[in-house]
Amino acid sequence: MKVLLPVGTVVALLAIGLAVYMLFFRVPDHEIWVLDQGTDSISIYNSDHELVSAINVSPEALRQVNPDFNPESGVTVPHMIDFDSDWNYAFVAGTAGGVTIVIDANRREVVAALQTGGGSRMAAVTPDDDAVWVAAIGARQLVQIPLDLKAENPVFQIGATISVETLLTEQTDYEWPSFSPVCHQYNDDGTEAWITLGPGIAQGGLFVFDTETHNIVHAYDPAEVRANFGVAFSDNDRQVLANWSGVFGAAAEGNDQEGTWYTFDARSKELLGTESSQGIDAHGLRLNPRKGVYWQVNRGSNDGIIIDEDSLEVVGTFPAGDSPDILDFSPDGKLAYITQRGPVPRSGDPHVATGSNPGVIVVDTETFAVVAELIPDRAALPDGHARAGELANDVHGVGVRLTSSNEATVLAAPLFAANFNAINFCVIDFEHQARDIQGRVGPEEIVLSITGQAVRRAARSKR
Repeated sequence: MKVLLPVGTVVALLAIGLAVYMLFFRVPDHEIWVLDQGTDSISIYNSDHELVSAINVSPEALRQVNPDFNPESGVTVPHMIDFDSDWNYAFVAGTAGGVTIVIDANRREVVAALQTGGGSRMAAVTPDDDAVWVAAIGARQLVQIPLDLKAENPVFQIGATISVETLLTEQTDYEWPSFSPVCHQYNDDGTEAWITLGPGIAQGGLFVFDTETHNIVHAYDPAEVRANFGVAFSDNDRQVLANWSGVFGAAAEGNDQEGTWYTFDARSKELLGTESSQGIDAHGLRLNPRKGVYWQVNRGSNDGIIIDEDSLEVVGTFPAGDSPDILDFSPDGKLAYITQRGPVPRSGDPHVATGSNPGVIVVDTETFAVVAELIPDRAALPDGHARAGELANDVHGVGVRLTSSNEATVLAAPLFAANFNAINFCVIDFEHQARDIQGRVGPEEIVLSITGQAVRRAARSKR
């Protein structure tokens, strides 16, 4: 017996079948956003590792959206980046500028520059896109940016501001060596943020913050848990990892000590284990969900370890270039993007944060071979600077973004000299060539949205 289906039904079934096929068998395309602290610029590369756009985030450029933005430092220093779950907006924290920059990721346009406090180091989006929380290390505060990204014209403004000192002194009995938040990541529903303190070797600490009530859920004795950098959740939210740098530089007196990574039960908050990072200055920490492993780099010893997500055992090591800092993965987990610092670092201890070839190395996650390098346009420190003629570039943050083919191409103009008060740097200017994004949603966009949620789970384990 033959069954005839209406044409509309057949077309709908085919569309669903195509979407399912693309979801399970086709990995979405991606691009790589590279933050250059030394030139106040963001370089964007496609998955073929070609430069496709550049965005100027210098104070002069940001005054186009915030005329009052005039940081005393004269620079922005873009440090860390995060995206919403639909990959439409980028949120960039600038330490020296005390600013959180909001960028329309498709148009490559800065749409807001919010003054979130001195040392705004990390801006992380909650999993439900309900808010961004900013860790302002200099102001010693957490700053909320409420979000309504489904609005026709989203508005970005500062919501709650939480003093970390007040929070910790009023709600805990520990003697805290620092009240400066460094990094944070959320549990699966975004109701808890796990926040490290620092940034110094002897300033580490860790507490869990309720993002709804703005109270402390749990705090760890800083004498026992000295985490002063990265935080990462397992894919199923069972465990949380955090790390401590170790001892290096002047404090080590010539005897550098390996860093530490801690494991916690995400629900009971129990400390499950303390292990060596097997290198100096444990830093960038991220889960590769396609491979079921964490990668953690040691900035001082230029190497890294691989931690199995289930057994929580170190299952491998890898070379990480020259002064590795932050890392991210391609959507299929086959490539790692690891930032490399510059000769004149704008953040971190120069003892371990100084590199010679600022950019990003692209590493094959199976062979550990460097298969490509992403090198931003070079800029030299100008005459009059104490280190005139040396590279100004200092790459720190990196973020992988899923693409939808709607992105504009914003071409970088030639480098020009900009006056950053007493310190001069060369920065990238650009011309807008954005095009309107129109048209209906098709199977590719459906796949992008669904897969994006899975990839963003790993994005919570960055930094």
